[in-house]
Amino acid sequence: MRKIIIGLTFLVSASFATTVAFNGLDVTLNSNGLKVGDNAPAFIATTIDFQDTVVGGKQDKLQVLAFVPSLDTNTCELETIAFNKKVEEMRHVQVTIISKDLPFAQKNFCGDHNIKNVQTVSDYKDANNAKRYGTTISAPAFLEGFFGRVVYIVDTKGKIAYVQVVKEISDEPDYDAVLQVLKKIDRHTKPQ
Repeated sequence: MRKIIIGLTFLVSASFATTVAFNGLDVTLNSNGLKVGDNAPAFIATTIDFQDTVVGGKQDKLQVLAFVPSLDTNTCELETIAFNKKVEEMRHVQVTIISKDLPFAQKNFCGDHNIKNVQTVSDYKDANNAKRYGTTISAPAFLEGFFGRVVYIVDTKGKIAYVQVVKEISDEPDYDAVLQVLKKIDRHTKPQ
């Protein structure tokens, strides 16, 4: 009976979760995440200067929310540097890289890599923030609590305009797809 209950629990939770991979190993995110048109929940994260900042929700700029496992990994480093370069001229866009790395580690990373065009924030205080976005790894156990690689674009009204769940966590996101959506939305957002 216990095996049946455990099996049913797994099936039910799997139907409300997204499966990605880490070096070919199946990884389960805590939910299917948010969809285009959903409200992007605003949450408080911590900046590199240990200040609270609001991420998500309605803002004056388009937001790119990029959840990553850790800036201390090669792919997350490459992603942060790439976004830093790609949005340099995009004044109506705020890119926020979100991880559980502690703020002082993020500050060192940003200083070492001359990161000035994106904001790195830490969600170390409240992992429920990332859970609302469906980006927290729930299995396997050795990755539990880390974030998958997921990119959201949030429009100025606080609605999800784009979602990219990177199917292999060790791969970088499709930057061109993100930039195309940003340019399309930005054309319609700027005052005429």
